[in-house]
Amino acid sequence: MKKPVYKTIYSALPDGDARGKFADAEWKELCADLESRGQLTEQRKRLVDRLVRERVEFEFLFPDVVLDGPVKKGPKGGEYFSYEWSALQKMKDQILKLEESLKITVGKAEEPDKKPAKKAPADKYLARLGSN
Repeated sequence: MKKPVYKTIYSALPDGDARGKFADAEWKELCADLESRGQLTEQRKRLVDRLVRERVEFEFLFPDVVLDGPVKKGPKGGEYFSYEWSALQKMKDQILKLEESLKITVGKAEEPDKKPAKKAPADKYLARLGSN
C-alpha cells in the first residue's frame, strides 16, 4: 500500500492543509517506528492509515469540544450531554484499539514488589484440604 495523499483527502475542509500536514507527519512517524522494529507489512500499513485518520480527527475536534465540555446548556435552560464529547471519547477508544493492534501502546509502569503475605494459623489447615 502506498502512502495516502492526505492533502487531497482533507482538501475540501477549511483547515484541510493543516490536517494534511499533520497526517503526513503521523504517517511518517508511525511507519518509521514500525520499520525500525521490523514490523511494517502491507496489512499494518492499512492499520496505520486508519490510525492516522482517527488521530487527525481527534486532534482537530478536541480543541472545539473541550471548550464546551461534556454537558451543554439547552435552548430552554436545561442541560444535555454533548454528542461531540461522546464522539471524541469513541475516537479515543478506537485509537487505543488500533495502537494495541499495532503493538505501539506505551506500557504500564512496573509495580513495586509486594511483600509476601504472612502465614495465618488457618493456612496449615487449609493446605491439608487441597484444591477443589
